[in-house]
Amino acid sequence: MMMAQRIKIYSNNVNGFNSPNKRKKIWHHIKKGKYDIICLQETHISHKHVAHLTQNSLGRTYYASGPEKKRGVVTYVNNKILSKIAFKDQEGRILGIMIEIGGRRTLICNIYAPNGCKTNFANNLQQKILEHEYEDVILLGDFNGVLDTKLDKSTTKGITKKKDSGKLPSRFIQLKMELGLQDIWRHRNCRERDYTFLSHRHSTWSRIDMIWGTKVITSLVNSIKILPRLHSDHAPMEMIIEDKRNIKKEFRWRLNELLLKDISEQNRYKGMLAEYFQLNREEDTNIATIWDASKAFIRGQFIQHNIRKNRDKRLKQKELEEAAARLEDKLKSNPKDKEIAFKLETLKKQLDNQQLEEIGKKMIYVRQQNFENANKVGKWLAWKMNKKKQSHCINKIQEDNNIYFERKEIEKQFIKYYRNLYTEDKIPKEKVTQYLGTQNIKKITENQRERLNKKIDIEEIVRAIQRLPNNKAPGPDGLSTIYYKVFQDILSKPLQKVMNNILEGEKIPQSWENANIVLIPKKNTDNVRVANFRPISLLNADYKIFTSIMAERLKNVLAERIHEDQCGFLPGRHQRDNIRIIMNAIEYYEKNRQREMAFLFLDAEKAFDSVNWFCILEILSEMDIGFYFKNAIKKIYSKQSARIIINGELSDTLEIKKGTRQGCPLSPLLFILTSEILLDAIRKNKDLKGLRTKNIIFKTRAYADDIVCLIEEPTNQIKLWLETIEKFGEIAGIKINREKTKILTKNISQAQREELQKKTGIEVVKKVKYLGIELTASNTQLQKNNYDKNGEK
Repeated sequence: MMMAQRIKIYSNNVNGFNSPNKRKKIWHHIKKGKYDIICLQETHISHKHVAHLTQNSLGRTYYASGPEKKRGVVTYVNNKILSKIAFKDQEGRILGIMIEIGGRRTLICNIYAPNGCKTNFANNLQQKILEHEYEDVILLGDFNGVLDTKLDKSTTKGITKKKDSGKLPSRFIQLKMELGLQDIWRHRNCRERDYTFLSHRHSTWSRIDMIWGTKVITSLVNSIKILPRLHSDHAPMEMIIEDKRNIKKEFRWRLNELLLKDISEQNRYKGMLAEYFQLNREEDTNIATIWDASKAFIRGQFIQHNIRKNRDKRLKQKELEEAAARLEDKLKSNPKDKEIAFKLETLKKQLDNQQLEEIGKKMIYVRQQNFENANKVGKWLAWKMNKKKQSHCINKIQEDNNIYFERKEIEKQFIKYYRNLYTEDKIPKEKVTQYLGTQNIKKITENQRERLNKKIDIEEIVRAIQRLPNNKAPGPDGLSTIYYKVFQDILSKPLQKVMNNILEGEKIPQSWENANIVLIPKKNTDNVRVANFRPISLLNADYKIFTSIMAERLKNVLAERIHEDQCGFLPGRHQRDNIRIIMNAIEYYEKNRQREMAFLFLDAEKAFDSVNWFCILEILSEMDIGFYFKNAIKKIYSKQSARIIINGELSDTLEIKKGTRQGCPLSPLLFILTSEILLDAIRKNKDLKGLRTKNIIFKTRAYADDIVCLIEEPTNQIKLWLETIEKFGEIAGIKINREKTKILTKNISQAQREELQKKTGIEVVKKVKYLGIELTASNTQLQKNNYDKNGEK
């Protein structure tokens, strides 16, 4: 809700508005509050007497009334705010007003829900809302029900009621979820109790008057409070919305791929790029600088082209609309003229094509190709895009026992957390070298070294470009993968020079150092904690082409080198293999009850973001990886920076001094290469007891950073296992999160489980989720824990 002013909202069930004296009292009270939007419910004013509702001093008047003196809602909007009626019902229960503030459409829905069944009411309300295009929704009024009977209702001693008495029905809750709405007062007052309505008959208080809003609206709320009851049996609510962001936020450019649909335009750009690289030769300037400058050059051309295209499109649309209007007038005079009707139909098709082109451009952002409701595609698309945008909004963060609601404060918490996360750990280099020197890391073969270190050829670049998926968000330079696919013939040769120079030891292009980080909330976690978001790096496509080539080379070597205990990110390996082995181990100990077993499910704290760069490079040296390949990794992991996208805005730049970027093709491979040092150390350590059956020993299973340790005689062994793991963590920069690490035991008494938990500080559980599957100490519970009654996942 981009706006330059403060919006003050008032809502109250007035319980009748027919009395002139009562109207004067309430209006006088409201005027003193200087509200911009006023929503009143239960006016009891029928169709005949709606003139009584007009009060020009409060702003424009909108109402919904019934034929009788029942129900009725009215909304007043300050004349300074652009507003128009969106919808209303004929019963006086629903009134929708569209307001425009700072160019954003916000739908204000004033409701008076029925006392009894609310299913039809909720269906009708949702249908009316979805028929309109908007950016944000505020749903407010008398809901005649509560969301939480424990928090939102008082109790009366000696009176026992049904558990869900007075609770809003599931259809209303579904509406709230589908529209992405939040109960704003509860959002700001997590466990507090306050009420808006006193039922004299039941002697109970309840909070049935509420204001719900989309996540973006909620993030802009300055204050929300329940006011004293003065003129009604319902307490009014007051909410102030204030956007304190800089209106001139930084523009993030993204290539409009529709500019490249025309073959003649493609050829024009090919000529520009060919001329650019012809005029800018590396005899005068470093090729990395020339390359970065080429992106700036072509971006400028695309921007100018887009401006021209939009201007021409607007002019064409205006001409088509005027021509259609003239033909419409002619057809009214000559309704049987088939030639005029044909011309008019042709013009309408041209207008439709223009609309479809605009929709096609927007579809990139929602990644949706098919429509169930083609005749309402514009509204469907607006709803889809809004839903996606709202889902990314972060409007509350809790850190260090403080709760933050304001955007600037939320941004500060993320910056503080990630600045600390990406600060280099003070790990002595000699400690890393000494540890790795004792691990007898196997050297790669001459053939493998040759494959890794050969010069990059054009064919490799073309294959890497073709592997890049379409419709992915671009990096900071805004150039999508389509750009490289369309112009690969022109771009491959200079890009080859850039890449081979990096192998020789030259710096990477400066644009490759940068990334934009998007924050993805982790599933099944408390998303008010900064640590419960996963940072995904949006990297430039040319950087990903290079790292994709290096990753393909490394992947083939690691497939021959990494033990099968690790099943992540390598060809021919699947996470189901790990699940099957763990289940087989549980079954084995079911049959061998005399043997004690503990499954240690490790949780490494921000593992990918914590890996020590020096450790990675030293492992490559110990492997004798080769001069050129190591140069490439060294140049990538020497200087990095990023900006975090928080609520659509870019943060200040952060320096990154550790970790592998989630979003980089090399990242998972370098991580499993590093973690293999730990897994190999466990395998080689004869003092660490795992599952032994016949001639096979199972000690660990891993899927990237999801590692399970199979520990026999755990009460005696667990300490040694943890020491081994932590010793590796000290040089790799990876810390075990003991709160999230879990132990699942088999054939161990309750006393032993308690001892194990006390000794390790790790929770011993009866159930644990591993790679999406709920596991227990007995496989007989597998279906019950993971499948529904119909046997469907």
